[in-house]
Amino acid sequence: MKLTLRTYYAVLALSAMIDESPAEERWHRIEEIATERGISESFLLQVFQDLKKTGLVNSKRGAQGGYALGRLPEKINLAEIIESVEGPILPCPVEDRGNGTAHPECWRALDRIWEDVRGQVHEVAEGHTLDEIAKRLKSDDPKMYYI
Repeated sequence: MKLTLRTYYAVLALSAMIDESPAEERWHRIEEIATERGISESFLLQVFQDLKKTGLVNSKRGAQGGYALGRLPEKINLAEIIESVEGPILPCPVEDRGNGTAHPECWRALDRIWEDVRGQVHEVAEGHTLDEIAKRLKSDDPKMYYI
């Protein structure tokens, strides 16, 4: 499995949308998120289009519009984010099986093992919520000053 910048930026952008008062839905503009997180606006817009298709964000047009989280951050997990922007979570596939006919039982056995690996990776990713990831980002933020 290979994570690209799409996942990295999706996590950064979604974490920027977590508000201190979750009872009030706040709309975030792409320009603000891009500037705050140092992400290209055009690339971030593409990522948000994918996130919108899967319901992880909602959008609203107009001067007061923008994007809002589709669900509470503790209800969005890493697996959903990855699958929204990358597609299904799969372990690294075998690139070339050759003719594959000499020992097909070996390929079948390896395929079953890789399916188990995929399931484990998916399960671990499901266990980490956006809320938890955002807290980790804040605790690792080098800009935090202590007096």
